[in-house]
Amino acid sequence: MMLNRRMMIAAAAGVLASPAILRAQTTPRDLAATLAENPDLAKFGNLAERAGFGDRLKGTQPLTVFAPTSAAFDLVPTSLMQDLLGGTGSMGGSPDVVRLAALVGIHIIEGTYTVAMFKDRLEDVVSLNGGVVHLDGRAVPPTISVKIPEGGATSNRQTGVGGFNVQPPAKILRSNIMASNGMIHVIDGVLLP
Repeated sequence: MMLNRRMMIAAAAGVLASPAILRAQTTPRDLAATLAENPDLAKFGNLAERAGFGDRLKGTQPLTVFAPTSAAFDLVPTSLMQDLLGGTGSMGGSPDVVRLAALVGIHIIEGTYTVAMFKDRLEDVVSLNGGVVHLDGRAVPPTISVKIPEGGATSNRQTGVGGFNVQPPAKILRSNIMASNGMIHVIDGVLLP
């Protein structure tokens, strides 16, 4: 009888503790850790760290990241990546941290945006680099692109030097990946500011 009573108390304690254990196991990690843990997004996470966004992606301010896949970065001209990261490009081995920060910053917006928040509508949102991104929730799948400034250059829609600036909107491949401090949407293209 005493053994059954102890077993019941132990079982009840286990049931009561279970929600806390489950919460501890399912608490999302911050944006930086979530990017780093996903092999397909680790390249963007590494670039964000190198561009000086590491603390913001680990912070408490809610952010939404439109993270290009590693395959999307493979489509960016090698010379551009070498210029940004240092190497044999025109910068002669010195990284161009200003342009790298602009590239990473155009992929991040303040606040937490789910795909449902812009479903069936168009929305223009200011990114962390100050540029405006155009979210198209009418497209299937939804897309994101760099908005052309009024009266500004149209390099995002026209052919630039070497044809590098022709850029269709990036499609959202996977959406609503929760992090403790925001949201990640995986996109199939790199936004060029």
